[in-house]
Amino acid sequence: MSTKSTSKNPLLLSLLALIAGGAIGYGVGMKVEQNSSAPSLQACQQQLQSQTDQLQHSTEQYQALVTKNEQQQQQLAQATTELATMTALAEKQKKDFAKQLTSLAQKKQQLSVSQKKLEVTKKKLNTEVVKLKTTTNKQQVVIDKSQQYFKRQAEMKANVEATQAQIVELTKTTKGFKKACDEFKSGNSWNWVSQKDCDNYEQQLGLLKTQQATLVSQQQALTAINKEIGNKEISKK
Repeated sequence: MSTKSTSKNPLLLSLLALIAGGAIGYGVGMKVEQNSSAPSLQACQQQLQSQTDQLQHSTEQYQALVTKNEQQQQQLAQATTELATMTALAEKQKKDFAKQLTSLAQKKQQLSVSQKKLEVTKKKLNTEVVKLKTTTNKQQVVIDKSQQYFKRQAEMKANVEATQAQIVELTKTTKGFKKACDEFKSGNSWNWVSQKDCDNYEQQLGLLKTQQATLVSQQQALTAINKEIGNKEISKK
């Protein structure tokens, strides 16, 4: 019984020693592990703090990028709006320019038509001017001739009146000389008469006949002038 106890005791002791050694080793290991893990935890904390700081910095950078992106989006939206406005304005200006070109083309065409009409009117006016000048020249000729006729008429009237006055005087003088000549020829006149009275009578009678013939000629000429003037007046109407 003691042999069995002795043989079993070393084994038990070994087992106990192994257990004790393991326990001691575990305790020592735990202690060593605790001693060695203390600096690692601090490093982890520092690393965690560094990473936290980096995360905070990255967050701030991200927020700045978000803000900048929002600003850029606003600027892009504003630029898009301005571009749309400018595009609409450009389209409007393009349409206005097209309208102006159309209006200009129409005005150009109207101007061309007006110029052609003006040329036609100018030619007509030139023709009318030529006609008017011709008519004016003809009228001037008629006026000149009329003035000449009226001048001749006035002169002829004056001549007729002068001849008529001369005939009146010659008639009186001729009658006086005829009376004296008749008394001379009768031979019983108490007045102083002679052949000279008969000679004077013949002379005055010849002058009277000449003036009477002149008066007839002048009256015929005056009648012709009056007729010509009358024809001119009728032609004017």
